[in-house]
Amino acid sequence: MTDRSELEALRTRVANQAASLAESVTDGFDGFHIGAGDYVVELSTPEGPSTGGGKQARQNLCLVPRRKGYPVLVAGTVDPVISTAELRTFEHVAVLHEVRFRRPLEITGDEYADFLSKAKIVLNLARIRATQIETPPELLAQRKAAGKISMTAVVIFVVVLLLAAAVAFRVASTLRGS
Repeated sequence: MTDRSELEALRTRVANQAASLAESVTDGFDGFHIGAGDYVVELSTPEGPSTGGGKQARQNLCLVPRRKGYPVLVAGTVDPVISTAELRTFEHVAVLHEVRFRRPLEITGDEYADFLSKAKIVLNLARIRATQIETPPELLAQRKAAGKISMTAVVIFVVVLLLAAAVAFRVASTLRGS
């Protein structure tokens, strides 16, 4: 076997392992649903027949809604090459959802805690070592900035409304006087 064909075989083997892992993890959550979006858990499969020798093997652990109008949520990532996973905390997912979609997450903290517990078990059975990652400070700063922008928008709206009312009052007064 040449070096090139050995490399191709390795790439295909890693992609196949990632696909097998995705199937195993997704099956481990069979029947598990959470939140108003009736979310189910899926581990993504890398695109294409190759992962570039494992360089592109990272897979997203997603909460996929079964109801329309709800977005797919990335709850963590799995790196099958080094057998590790990073699971986002509830706060991390909730803040990210709030920043991106400008509305609160419709999954409770208890529901998400159930998901995390099950995820740790399912990943452990797949020989994946899971750790939790907290909300990045820059994401918290984005939420804070978005809140300020929202408050500014409210103030501008109130000022415009008061000006419109003053103009309407002035016009009504002028018409009565004529």
